[in-house]
Amino acid sequence: MKYLIVIVFLFIIYSMGSALFYLSRDKGRSNNTVRFLTVRIIMSVALFLFILLAMKMGWIVPHGLQLSPTG
Repeated sequence: MKYLIVIVFLFIIYSMGSALFYLSRDKGRSNNTVRFLTVRIIMSVALFLFILLAMKMGWIVPHGLQLSPTG
């Protein structure tokens, strides 16, 4: 499960880098920048929803800092 999340996250970073590359190379004249940024947004939303679903189904369990009570 963790590997899937990491792979999707790396794909999001790749998409963002590709958009930057096409923005600097084509100076915004082609649709490649918009296409890669759209893919990034869709993958980010899908990853967020997948993480919420995985927590709801119990596939992943969030564990944060355990604060000790002070008194």
